[in-house]
Order: sequence, then structure tokens, then C-alpha cells
Amino acid sequence: MASLNDWMMLMTLFLSLSLHSASQAPAPAPTPTFVSNNLIESTCKNTGKLYTISCMKILESDPGTASASSPLDLAKAALNLAVEDIRVAGKKLRVLLKTKRKPFEICVNWFDMAVGQFSMSSKEVDEDPETANYDAALANSHESADCENALASAGIHLPQIEALIQRLKCFCRIAYAVTDALPQEF
Repeated sequence: MASLNDWMMLMTLFLSLSLHSASQAPAPAPTPTFVSNNLIESTCKNTGKLYTISCMKILESDPGTASASSPLDLAKAALNLAVEDIRVAGKKLRVLLKTKRKPFEICVNWFDMAVGQFSMSSKEVDEDPETANYDAALANSHESADCENALASAGIHLPQIEALIQRLKCFCRIAYAVTDALPQEF
């Protein structure tokens, strides 16, 4: 069981990372065009009721996704955004691995796997949208439940980790929705 000093050090680390991330906020995104809003809105409606609002916020706040003019452009931009965002989140979780807690290792593995799936999907969107969609779907496989169950079993309840998990889940939904919207060749 972790001592009070260990928990205080962990919370200080999270606060530092949170403040550091907030201080490096990107410049405001350009106002999306009407076409882009419709494209983003129709895509986000396909992420599921719980994720639609988060999807809209994420995609409208990024210049690459906000300026996408076709489903293919949106898929490429969203997958690239997911890769970069989840890489950063994985680095934050790696800091927690220094505590040598098994639940964090399970979660970091899931984040790494998701980055790999999003990267493969991004490379496939031009040539094989069906495979890109399949690879995007794999990122949201059972690993999310494994991560959450491991944390719950260890009695770990940290809002910062839960926020990272929810963001990854949202990116999983976005990746599936943007690749599912691509024309499938038969």
C-alpha cells in the first residue's frame, strides 16, 4: 500500500503535468467553414450519444480537422490528431510506471496499441478504407476494459487518468466513425 508521501508525490506530478500541458495550449483554431461543420457534425453523430459532444469539441478545435473538406481529408487529419494526442497521453502514463504499478502498465500498453492501430489506419485510408476501418476498430477492443478493471481492482481512482482514458475512448470512436464514412470499394 502506498504511503501518504507517495500519493502526495504522485498528485504533485499530475498537477505539474496538467499545468505544463495547459501552458502549451495551441493557438485558437480558425473558424471552421460551413461544409466542415456539417462534415464534423455528421461524423460525430456516428460516435455514439456519449461521445458526440466530445467529438465535436476535439475535431472543431484542431485546424487540420476543422478545415477538412471531404471524408478522406477528415479521416487523415483525425487519425493524425489521434496518434499525436494519444502518444502524449501515453507519455503521461509512463511517468506513473515509475511507481511500478501493474494497472498503469496495462493501460500504457493499451495506449501504445491504440497509437499503432491509428497509425496503420492512417496509412491505409487512401488505398484500403475497409482495412483502415477495421484497424481503427481494433484500437477500441477489450484493452479499455482491461485498463479500467485493473485500476479498479487496485483501488486506484485518479481523475487525471480517468480523463486520459475517456479521451482515448473518444478518439477510438472518432477513428471508427471517420474511417466508416469513407467510400468502400467492393
